[in-house]
Amino acid sequence: YAYPIHEQSIATLALTMGFQSVHCSSDVSPMVRMVTRGHTACAAAYLTPSISSYLDGFMAGFEDLEGSGVRLSFMKSDGGLTPANAFGGHQAILSGPAGGVIGYAKTSYHTSSTQTSSSKTPTPVIGFDMGGTST
Repeated sequence: YAYPIHEQSIATLALTMGFQSVHCSSDVSPMVRMVTRGHTACAAAYLTPSISSYLDGFMAGFEDLEGSGVRLSFMKSDGGLTPANAFGGHQAILSGPAGGVIGYAKTSYHTSSTQTSSSKTPTPVIGFDMGGTST
């Protein structure tokens, strides 16, 4: 990762030979650990074409949002958010440690329809995320 020129040269060669999906470990997972970097690059190479195809179809339904200032983001395995054009297969493998909590916070914490407009306070909801969807 510290000297990615060799990897980038091979990637350029692969692209000129007709490979459509090329992922350098130095780009996908810039860290010291070579084996971890290799695993991440393999996951990205295998999954990203399928996920990109799915996202193209998904995003086609949001063409009206373009230029509206509305931001559509996807949750990565680490719980962070990223725009669709930066979302890769290696980021979608696991559901993420914060997925359930963020989901509850964004969708369940709402104001009650029975409250008057002057006294609306959020109604907390208790959620349970036991994990295990990634194993």
